[in-house]
Amino acid sequence: FRMHAQTTLVERPVMPGVSARLRRLQACLFFMVCLALPGMLLAETERGAFNVVSARTEKSEDAYLLNAKLAISLSSGALDALKNGVPLVIEFHIQVLEIHVWLWDTVIAEIRRTRQISYHALSRTYVVRDINTGRQQNFRSLDDALLMAGVLQDLPVLDYPLPGDNKNYAMRLRGSLDIESLPTPVRLLAYVSSAWDMDSKWHKWQLVR
Repeated sequence: FRMHAQTTLVERPVMPGVSARLRRLQACLFFMVCLALPGMLLAETERGAFNVVSARTEKSEDAYLLNAKLAISLSSGALDALKNGVPLVIEFHIQVLEIHVWLWDTVIAEIRRTRQISYHALSRTYVVRDINTGRQQNFRSLDDALLMAGVLQDLPVLDYPLPGDNKNYAMRLRGSLDIESLPTPVRLLAYVSSAWDMDSKWHKWQLVR
């Protein structure tokens, strides 16, 4: 005798209230964004910026180490969001370049580091957390938190020796605000509102072997 396998489909009960509540929540969030958008677009805004104050590389026995300091000023939109409990994620983008005279420079190595800044209303403290290492520090003032968030110390960026030829190498660094990490309603505003604009330009210097 041949046994025939029989597949039984089990229908799971669907709770109609859950999907209905989810749709109402999405509609409410969209309505809130629509209400806030005109005011955000017309309000007086202040641009933010990431300015590289200093940056240098040092060669150790195992790697090239980066020490840098960036002055971070938040835009008006980012500042309002932070004070209302929305964490901000700051990203540092570092590249090692091979310099060409007649062609575009070639990226031979790159690294990204991220820091999160959050505000705790109950304790009235700002928390800076290094997402890569998990370390965090608390600060009473936003200025101190931003100062700490913009410091990169003894960061390994290249763990192998560069070729001993006549080629020239450089490094460049810039900071930026990670818009994709924001909650959806805030992210929609950040994409369309000038209140979230933050200048982020590359800072470039020669890499000494």
